[in-house]
Formats: sequence, C-alpha cells, structure tokens
Amino acid sequence: MNKQLRMTVDILMVVLLPMLMAYSLIGEKFHEIAGTAMLVLFIVHHVLNRKWFGAITKGKYSPERWFRTGVDVLLLAFMVLQPLSGILMSKHLYTFLPALPVSALARTVHMLLAYWGYVLLSVHAGTHLVAPLKRLMKKNRAGFGVLVAALGMVSTYGVFAFIKRRFPGYMSGRTAFAFFDLSEPKIAFFGDYLAIMVLFMMVGCVIIYALSKNKKTA
Repeated sequence: MNKQLRMTVDILMVVLLPMLMAYSLIGEKFHEIAGTAMLVLFIVHHVLNRKWFGAITKGKYSPERWFRTGVDVLLLAFMVLQPLSGILMSKHLYTFLPALPVSALARTVHMLLAYWGYVLLSVHAGTHLVAPLKRLMKKNRAGFGVLVAALGMVSTYGVFAFIKRRFPGYMSGRTAFAFFDLSEPKIAFFGDYLAIMVLFMMVGCVIIYALSKNKKTA
C-alpha cells in the first residue's frame, strides 16, 4: 500500500511539473492551484520517505551515494524556496497574507528556481530508473532495446528543445522574463518540455549507472 501511494504521488508530481512551467498558458490562478498541489505532494513525498532523513548521516558514502544525496539536498532546498517565493507574489490564493515589498525579488528567484528545479527533478527521477531498466533488460532484451532507442531519440530532440525553450538563459539569470507564444499549440509546448524532462532523466540514469559500474570495478 505504501509503495503504491509513493508511486502515485511521484507520478502526480511528474504530471504537474510541465503544467507549472506553462505559466501563461494555464493562467495565473490555475498556476497557483497547481503550485499548491505540488507543495502538498512534495510534503507527502517526504513524509512517505522520512527514513531518508534518518539514514543521511549513516553508512559510507560512495560516489553514487554522494551524487544522489547532493541532488536530493539541492532539490529539497529548491522545493522549499520555490513555493515560498510564489506565495510572496500570489495574486489569488494567498492574498490574505500581509503584503511584503519583495515581489520583484520573489519573481526573479521564482523563475530562476523554476527552471533549475525542473532540471533537478528530472535528474532525480532518472536516478531511480537504473534498477527498473536492469530488470527489463533481464526479462525482455528486445523490449529493453526498443525502449532505450526511443528514449535516446527523445533525449536527442530534448537537447534541441532545451535550447529552443531558452533554458540556458533562464537558468543563468540572463533572461529575466519568460516568453510564451500564445498562438502555439499547447501540445507543442508540452511535447518540448516532456522531451527536456526525458533528456535529464536519462542524464541522471546514465550518471548513476556509470558510478555504480565504477564502484564494482574499483
């Protein structure tokens, strides 16, 4: 039951993530609702995985564990600051809170963390794909080959989409305002963001696989 609940929460977070990036396409109010839902899911995720906090100071740290823990700690910080910055500039759900003269700073921080958080969440998801892919390879080599080829093609397009959607500018802070083409079909937007997600999931997966292989040969 707990495993199924964890999987459901994780899937919902993955579904919500691209929607949150479509700020102007889904509207401010729905963006705030989706952001609040993501925060709730994030809290539930950590409650369900609370043993991680107790184990973080125990045992030896291999390069693989350092990488996983580094991504997780960064993601934890991002997922605390991201909703906080959003709440500070809320125009719909949190207007009952006292207004603070930090909306300009909050907007800058919110957008910067949004793009970094998108990449980190995708990498984090990818770090958990190595074991399922290994099981698939043992059970169905042909299916594994087809899946890897498909993921490789999507990831290749993801590199193009990463540049097309101006991630380097947003993540470096050089681009201060998010650009949305409102005449563009929404399926094109979400298709590009899905490809970017797959790209960084594969980055996380490949890094973990390489580090685990290195640990075995060391």
